[in-house]
Amino acid sequence: MQLSDLSRRTGVPVRTLRLYARVNLLPEADVYDMSHVRRVVLVRVLLDVGGLRHSEIHDILRRVDSSPGSLHDLLGAVQYALPARGSECRDRQWEQARERAGALAERRGWRVGPDNPAWLTLVQALVACEWLGQRDLLEMIDTYAEALERVAEAEVRLIRARPDPESAAASMVSTTVLGDVMLSALRRLMHEHFSSAVDHGPAADR
Repeated sequence: MQLSDLSRRTGVPVRTLRLYARVNLLPEADVYDMSHVRRVVLVRVLLDVGGLRHSEIHDILRRVDSSPGSLHDLLGAVQYALPARGSECRDRQWEQARERAGALAERRGWRVGPDNPAWLTLVQALVACEWLGQRDLLEMIDTYAEALERVAEAEVRLIRARPDPESAAASMVSTTVLGDVMLSALRRLMHEHFSSAVDHGPAADR
Protein backbone atom coordinates (compact mmCIF):
# COMPACT_ATOMS: atom_id res chain seq x y z
CA MET A 1 0.00 0.00 0.00
CA GLN A 2 0.98 3.59 -0.57
CA LEU A 3 0.18 6.28 2.00
CA SER A 4 -3.02 7.16 0.13
CA ASP A 5 -4.08 3.48 0.29
CA LEU A 6 -3.36 3.41 4.03
CA SER A 7 -5.51 6.51 4.39
CA ARG A 8 -8.43 4.91 2.53
CA ARG A 9 -8.05 1.68 4.50
CA THR A 10 -8.09 3.39 7.91
CA GLY A 11 -10.26 6.45 7.24
CA VAL A 12 -7.46 8.71 8.52
CA PRO A 13 -6.52 11.64 6.26
CA VAL A 14 -3.07 11.58 4.64
CA ARG A 15 -2.04 14.79 6.43
CA THR A 16 -2.89 13.16 9.77
CA LEU A 17 -0.88 10.06 8.88
CA ARG A 18 2.07 12.30 8.06
CA LEU A 19 1.66 13.93 11.47
CA TYR A 20 1.63 10.49 13.14
CA ALA A 21 4.90 9.71 11.34
CA ARG A 22 6.43 13.06 12.28
CA VAL A 23 5.81 12.51 16.01
CA ASN A 24 6.94 8.85 15.81
CA LEU A 25 3.53 7.27 16.28
CA LEU A 26 3.71 5.59 12.87
CA PRO A 27 6.86 4.15 11.28
CA GLU A 28 7.72 5.83 7.99
CA ALA A 29 7.93 3.41 5.07
CA ASP A 30 8.00 3.35 1.29
CA VAL A 31 5.35 0.64 1.25
CA TYR A 32 2.71 0.03 3.92
CA ASP A 33 1.10 -3.24 4.95
CA MET A 34 -1.44 -4.57 7.44
CA SER A 35 0.90 -3.97 10.37
CA HIS A 36 0.67 -0.25 9.57
CA VAL A 37 -3.12 -0.48 9.37
CA ARG A 38 -3.19 -2.02 12.87
CA ARG A 39 -0.82 0.66 14.17
CA VAL A 40 -2.94 3.51 12.79
CA VAL A 41 -6.11 2.01 14.29
CA LEU A 42 -4.40 1.66 17.68
CA VAL A 43 -3.04 5.21 17.62
CA ARG A 44 -6.43 6.59 16.62
CA VAL A 45 -8.18 4.73 19.44
CA LEU A 46 -5.58 5.79 22.01
CA LEU A 47 -5.87 9.43 20.91
CA ASP A 48 -9.55 9.83 20.13
CA VAL A 49 -11.17 7.36 22.53
CA GLY A 50 -8.60 7.10 25.31
CA GLY A 51 -7.61 10.78 25.28
CA LEU A 52 -3.95 9.87 25.91
CA ARG A 53 -0.98 12.17 25.44
CA HIS A 54 1.72 11.43 22.86
CA SER A 55 4.21 10.48 25.59
CA GLU A 56 1.78 7.91 27.00
CA ILE A 57 1.09 6.51 23.54
CA HIS A 58 4.84 6.22 22.87
CA ASP A 59 5.18 4.08 26.01
CA ILE A 60 2.34 1.78 24.94
CA LEU A 61 3.73 1.46 21.40
CA ARG A 62 7.15 0.62 22.83
CA ARG A 63 5.59 -2.18 24.85
CA VAL A 64 3.76 -3.47 21.78
CA ASP A 65 6.95 -3.45 19.73
CA SER A 66 9.21 -4.95 22.41
CA SER A 67 6.81 -7.80 23.29
CA PRO A 68 7.99 -10.75 24.50
CA GLY A 69 6.23 -9.30 27.58
CA SER A 70 2.94 -10.91 28.48
CA LEU A 71 -0.36 -9.69 27.11
CA HIS A 72 -1.42 -9.11 30.73
CA ASP A 73 1.47 -6.63 31.17
CA LEU A 74 0.61 -4.84 27.93
CA LEU A 75 -3.07 -4.51 28.78
CA GLY A 76 -2.15 -3.34 32.27
CA ALA A 77 0.06 -0.61 30.78
CA VAL A 78 -2.82 0.51 28.57
CA GLN A 79 -5.36 0.57 31.37
CA TYR A 80 -3.05 2.32 33.83
CA ALA A 81 -2.39 5.03 31.21
CA LEU A 82 -6.09 5.84 30.79
CA PRO A 83 -7.28 8.94 32.66
CA ALA A 84 -9.11 8.36 35.95
CA ARG A 85 -11.63 10.66 37.59
CA GLY A 86 -11.21 11.65 41.21
CA SER A 87 -8.77 13.58 43.37
CA GLU A 88 -6.85 12.46 46.43
CA CYS A 89 -7.53 14.00 49.84
CA ARG A 90 -5.77 12.30 52.73
CA ASP A 91 -8.15 12.68 55.66
CA ARG A 92 -9.99 10.27 57.95
CA GLN A 93 -12.91 9.78 55.54
CA TRP A 94 -10.50 9.14 52.68
CA GLU A 95 -8.60 6.52 54.65
CA GLN A 96 -11.84 4.80 55.70
CA ALA A 97 -13.02 4.71 52.08
CA ARG A 98 -9.66 3.32 50.96
CA GLU A 99 -9.90 0.59 53.58
CA ARG A 100 -13.46 -0.20 52.45
CA ALA A 101 -12.29 -0.50 48.82
CA GLY A 102 -9.37 -2.70 49.84
CA ALA A 103 -11.62 -4.92 51.93
CA LEU A 104 -13.93 -5.37 48.95
CA ALA A 105 -11.05 -6.53 46.77
CA GLU A 106 -9.79 -8.90 49.47
CA ARG A 107 -13.27 -10.25 50.15
CA ARG A 108 -13.82 -11.05 46.49
CA GLY A 109 -10.30 -12.38 45.89
CA TRP A 110 -9.35 -9.78 43.29
CA ARG A 111 -5.73 -9.62 42.12
CA VAL A 112 -5.39 -5.88 41.45
CA GLY A 113 -2.24 -3.77 41.61
CA PRO A 114 -2.12 -0.94 44.17
CA ASP A 115 -1.24 1.61 41.44
CA ASN A 116 -4.35 1.02 39.32
CA PRO A 117 -5.86 4.51 38.73
CA ALA A 118 -9.35 3.08 39.23
CA TRP A 119 -8.66 2.89 42.99
CA LEU A 120 -8.63 6.70 43.06
CA THR A 121 -12.00 6.90 41.29
CA LEU A 122 -13.59 4.26 43.51
CA VAL A 123 -12.32 5.75 46.76
CA GLN A 124 -13.46 9.23 45.75
CA ALA A 125 -16.94 7.87 44.96
CA LEU A 126 -17.08 6.16 48.37
CA VAL A 127 -16.06 9.41 50.07
CA ALA A 128 -18.77 11.29 48.15
CA CYS A 129 -21.36 8.75 49.35
CA GLU A 130 -20.34 9.50 52.93
CA TRP A 131 -20.47 13.26 52.37
CA LEU A 132 -23.98 13.02 50.88
CA GLY A 133 -25.25 10.63 53.54
CA GLN A 134 -25.89 7.91 50.93
CA ARG A 135 -24.96 4.98 53.14
CA ASP A 136 -27.53 2.74 51.43
CA LEU A 137 -25.52 3.19 48.23
CA LEU A 138 -22.40 2.05 50.07
CA GLU A 139 -24.22 -1.17 50.91
CA MET A 140 -24.66 -1.77 47.15
CA ILE A 141 -20.94 -2.16 46.53
CA ASP A 142 -20.92 -5.97 46.64
CA THR A 143 -23.97 -6.07 44.36
CA TYR A 144 -22.14 -3.87 41.86
CA ALA A 145 -19.03 -6.01 42.14
CA GLU A 146 -20.88 -9.29 41.66
CA ALA A 147 -22.68 -8.05 38.54
CA LEU A 148 -19.55 -6.52 37.03
CA GLU A 149 -17.34 -9.56 37.62
CA ARG A 150 -19.30 -11.40 34.92
CA VAL A 151 -19.10 -8.42 32.58
CA ALA A 152 -15.37 -7.91 33.10
CA GLU A 153 -14.60 -11.62 32.68
CA ALA A 154 -16.43 -11.65 29.33
CA GLU A 155 -14.64 -8.44 28.25
CA VAL A 156 -11.20 -9.86 29.07
CA ARG A 157 -11.98 -13.03 27.11
CA LEU A 158 -12.95 -10.87 24.14
CA ILE A 159 -9.78 -8.78 24.42
CA ARG A 160 -7.47 -11.80 24.76
CA ALA A 161 -9.04 -13.38 21.67
CA ARG A 162 -7.71 -10.55 19.50
CA PRO A 163 -5.16 -11.82 16.98
CA ASP A 164 -2.31 -9.38 17.73
CA PRO A 165 -1.10 -6.97 20.48
CA GLU A 166 -2.24 -3.83 18.63
CA SER A 167 -5.80 -5.11 18.29
CA ALA A 168 -5.83 -6.26 21.92
CA ALA A 169 -4.62 -2.86 23.15
CA ALA A 170 -7.18 -1.01 21.00
CA SER A 171 -9.90 -3.32 22.27
CA MET A 172 -8.85 -2.65 25.89
CA VAL A 173 -9.25 1.12 25.38
CA SER A 174 -12.61 0.79 23.62
CA THR A 175 -13.90 -1.69 26.18
CA THR A 176 -12.86 0.50 29.10
CA VAL A 177 -13.94 3.90 27.78
CA LEU A 178 -16.93 3.07 25.56
CA GLY A 179 -17.97 0.14 27.74
CA ASP A 180 -18.27 2.52 30.72
CA VAL A 181 -20.59 4.73 28.66
CA MET A 182 -22.73 1.80 27.53
CA LEU A 183 -23.00 0.38 31.05
CA SER A 184 -24.14 3.76 32.35
CA ALA A 185 -26.74 4.12 29.59
CA LEU A 186 -28.05 0.59 30.08
CA ARG A 187 -28.38 1.10 33.83
CA ARG A 188 -30.48 4.24 33.29
CA LEU A 189 -32.75 2.36 30.89
CA MET A 190 -33.14 -0.46 33.41
CA HIS A 191 -33.96 2.05 36.16
CA GLU A 192 -36.95 3.20 34.11
CA HIS A 193 -37.92 -0.39 33.30
CA PHE A 194 -37.92 -1.60 36.90
CA SER A 195 -39.52 1.59 38.21
CA SER A 196 -42.32 1.17 35.68
CA ALA A 197 -42.71 -2.50 36.62
CA VAL A 198 -43.21 -1.53 40.27
CA ASP A 199 -45.87 1.07 39.42
CA HIS A 200 -47.69 -0.78 36.63
CA GLY A 201 -46.81 -4.45 36.98
CA PRO A 202 -44.87 -6.57 34.46
CA ALA A 203 -45.38 -5.65 30.80
CA ALA A 204 -46.88 -9.09 30.10
CA ASP A 205 -49.75 -8.36 32.51
CA ARG A 206 -50.88 -5.16 30.75
